[in-house]
Amino acid sequence: MMSDNIWVKLFFVILYAAMAYFTFTGNMMMGMYLMAEGMLLSTLLSLVHLLNLKNKKVDS
Repeated sequence: MMSDNIWVKLFFVILYAAMAYFTFTGNMMMGMYLMAEGMLLSTLLSLVHLLNLKNKKVDS
């Protein structure tokens, strides 16, 4: 992940901890849903960060 924001990192730690909990307690589908959401959010944040960097370089 390309974000240096502590709150974003904390959010993903909590999300992946919940995913591990659901997986280990036998709720595989809920764990899979959380994994898919986490991967999508991580990718979207990386894309937004990359686009912001490119816009800052063009403006300079």
